[in-house]
Amino acid sequence: MLDALALRLYGHSIFGIIQLFIMTFLKTLKPSGPLVVGCTDIMIGRTKEGSLLRLFYPTDAKELPQDESQWTRWYLGDSYSRGLGKFVAPWFLQGTFAWLLNWQTRYSLVPSAWCSNLLSGDKKLPVVVFSHGLGANRSMYSSVCCQLASHGFVVAALEHRDGSACSSFTLNEEGEKEWLEFELHKPGDKQIVLRSKQIGIRVKECQSTLTIMERLNSGGVENELKNAFDIRQLIGRLDLSRPIIAGHSFGGCAAINTQLQDKRFKLCVALDPWLFPMKDSVELCSKMEKHVLCVSTDTFQTPENLEAMSHLPSQLTSFVTIKGTVHQNQADTPFLLGTAGRLIGGTNSKLDHSLAMEINNALMMAFIHSHHGVPCYTCCPLTALAQHQALVVCGPRLAVEFLQEPIARSRL
Repeated sequence: MLDALALRLYGHSIFGIIQLFIMTFLKTLKPSGPLVVGCTDIMIGRTKEGSLLRLFYPTDAKELPQDESQWTRWYLGDSYSRGLGKFVAPWFLQGTFAWLLNWQTRYSLVPSAWCSNLLSGDKKLPVVVFSHGLGANRSMYSSVCCQLASHGFVVAALEHRDGSACSSFTLNEEGEKEWLEFELHKPGDKQIVLRSKQIGIRVKECQSTLTIMERLNSGGVENELKNAFDIRQLIGRLDLSRPIIAGHSFGGCAAINTQLQDKRFKLCVALDPWLFPMKDSVELCSKMEKHVLCVSTDTFQTPENLEAMSHLPSQLTSFVTIKGTVHQNQADTPFLLGTAGRLIGGTNSKLDHSLAMEINNALMMAFIHSHHGVPCYTCCPLTALAQHQALVVCGPRLAVEFLQEPIARSRL
């Protein structure tokens, strides 16, 4: 249900009617797990040294609220749209891009109940820390995070404050937002210098996020963002014995680096990891001691990135590529831009974007089920998905074979 604000903004103009019609279709992928997902934002500490998280978690609800005004809003505000414009568009089109993005996504929805209560009971819930890609934010991977939460995980999608998010904010003493803008490398400077510096900060932020989850589990912390979710529900409910680190692109690189440096994390899921920031230290990947899943998209497999991934120990790493996909198929953007937007924005893929995300999530869940031991339920129809001949299994040398059920079980 569209709220009164939308009606006040758009009135009864033809433009408004078209926009209201389009907005009813802008939703991220509905998760396939058995549990209804809840969502809230949490900030622990007001400064850059604190953590800003979007928390996805399972609830007791039997179904999502029929009133969509109770769902989670994907859109985070104009500052985020302007940051995305700064990231993807030339300077003379950045304002136009931000305006179009605001117009297109202002009422986009995530199929999760905003600030709903946590799943009741005594069972401890496994934890995932998720790191977003370059120019993204804590909301950009709702399709992936909701899938995990629908299987009983508590997912902390952090928003990085290293200048690599499209935007973020801290709070001053009066509780007012102070914005942190996306940082472009300066003309003439090598990008590797900035991104290598940022990856070091990102690793610390991922580690801090897990520490925050430990503090939430123990109690005695305060959410600086006032909302209806009582964080005391998390006390004693988090299984922190086997936390998972995950991320996409720059976040996939952050996930791998965090796994290398923090032994608390027991498993790593890297979606299209962009290992350029590790260019001068890629040999560190050979020191990985835990299992890693690298799910790549078809068009992101540059020789340089494949060479970097080849340093990960083959006995611990599963390499999978989804054919007919582009880099953004592992984010929410294809669901929110529409057909024309996908073509213009370079997020259009040969493989249907919903199927691409379903395959990505099925692979992720099968890998976690195999190595983590948590229930996989029946939402990973790998055999059915393989019938589309959309999946390939590939090692660092790009040895290719179609993914069938027995291969999936042994490889993942």
